[in-house]
Amino acid sequence: MMKKCYKLFFYIIIAAVCSCTLGLCGYGKSFVAFATGENQTDSPPSVGYTIVIDPGHGGIDPGSIGYKTKTRESDLNLKISLMLADKLRAVGVRVIMTRTDDNALAEGTGKEFKKKDMQLRKEMIDRIRPNMVISVHMNSYTNHILRGAKVFYDKTSEISRKIAESIQSQFAQNLEASNNVASVGDYYMLKCTQSPSIIAECGFLSNARDEQLLLDPSYQEKIVNCIFVGVLNFLNIN
Repeated sequence: MMKKCYKLFFYIIIAAVCSCTLGLCGYGKSFVAFATGENQTDSPPSVGYTIVIDPGHGGIDPGSIGYKTKTRESDLNLKISLMLADKLRAVGVRVIMTRTDDNALAEGTGKEFKKKDMQLRKEMIDRIRPNMVISVHMNSYTNHILRGAKVFYDKTSEISRKIAESIQSQFAQNLEASNNVASVGDYYMLKCTQSPSIIAECGFLSNARDEQLLLDPSYQEKIVNCIFVGVLNFLNIN
């Protein structure tokens, strides 16, 4: 009788251990999925487009300097680009940035630095083969009267022209001193790859009023939204 009781007790213990083990294994899988994001739905579904955002300049190359505040163009380019990337990713666009901090792609100084930096941007774009390239810049000119945002494209690319016109239309509707005409540009970043490419010059750092606006977070949001809506309209994403 005692032997039978011991056997029964033993089987009960084994069953309890197995039950706990299975439960823990299930919990373990759920925990791993939670930690890795495997089962999470926070990220929107992909819409099938890849865009490279290229914040102009960076590192030892500050780009243009603000007329009054001495703000570095490279800093504004990066800020606008990061904001734009967040908005595009939120609707399922795959976004790759040529830089995500103040470091340039190349090292060194002088003319060779700039040449190498531009070459590395081209090589990155060629590897990714995106649906479009958006290069973000701030404008500057010796005539301090000039104002407004302007989008440039390569005259040999019909797709680039349509992207540029879509964004320029938003600039004209929402930003001060910006007209409705996108312009042909003879710039390396427009010609260096086969991917459709545009340069968005978001305002003139050489103009006191534009400079003031470009440093205003609410105006920066307007700029970002113009580019964002222009891209969505071109891609026909609702």
